[in-house]
Amino acid sequence: MTKHWLYYISPCILASVICLLGIIVGLAGLHSSGGWSFIAVLMFAPALPVLLIADWLVKTFTKGRVLYIWIIELILIVIGMFFFPQYRAGVC
Repeated sequence: MTKHWLYYISPCILASVICLLGIIVGLAGLHSSGGWSFIAVLMFAPALPVLLIADWLVKTFTKGRVLYIWIIELILIVIGMFFFPQYRAGVC
C-alpha cells in the first residue's frame, strides 16, 4: 500500500525546507552582507533539526494518518512560533 503524497509533504517538512533555504541563502550572502546574513544561519539552524525530529515523532505516533499528521504538526508550528517569536517574519 502506498502512502498519500501529503504524508511526505507535511507542515514540518515544508518548514524544514524553508529553514534550509534560509541557511543556504544566509551562507551564500555571507561575504556581500559583511557577515550580517550569518544571523539567518543562527536563526534557522536550531529550528531545522527540531522540525525534522518533530516530524519523525508525529509520523511515528500517528501511524501514518495524514489528517492527524497535518493537524498536529500545524499546531506544533503555531505553538513554536508563539514561544519563539524571533522566527516570525525573520525578526530577531
